[in-house]
Amino acid sequence: MKNLLAAIGRMFEGFSAGTPVGKFAIAAGSLLAAFYSPISALLVACFVFTITDLIYGLKVARKFKKKLTSKKNWKGTLNKLEHEFVIISLARLLEFAVLGDTGVFVLTGGATVIIGLTELWSILENLNTLNPDGPWRMLGKFLKKKGEDYTGINLELSKDEQDSDLNDRES
Repeated sequence: MKNLLAAIGRMFEGFSAGTPVGKFAIAAGSLLAAFYSPISALLVACFVFTITDLIYGLKVARKFKKKLTSKKNWKGTLNKLEHEFVIISLARLLEFAVLGDTGVFVLTGGATVIIGLTELWSILENLNTLNPDGPWRMLGKFLKKKGEDYTGINLELSKDEQDSDLNDRES
């Protein structure tokens, strides 16, 4: 056992180049990897949904000959990805602080499902705009019903929210 620990110590010294900054960087990287590795698939899923929504949003804009500004679209998408990362990270931090490392992902899973459902709903709306004869409207209704059942939240937008959403899509 003593030889194993000595070998690990020598390897750690080699990676860190023996400097305090190198040792700190390796320790910090190890902690971040241990914290995020259990939820990496959740983060990837959210990011894939968001990028897919961006792609279909661009297709809708192109169909209606709206001016495409990559700066606006990418900036908005990067902001959205940043916020998703923060929400899921904070949910993980709360779970870790309360539950420890038991692997129960109620908050992170719930946040991911809500974000994913929202993005999927937006994708279905874009698909319905691109092809109104497709099954997208029915899938959207099904998704809304299941999302309401799962979250216990009424997903119906108020008139003001619908108008705001419409204005956001037009700009």
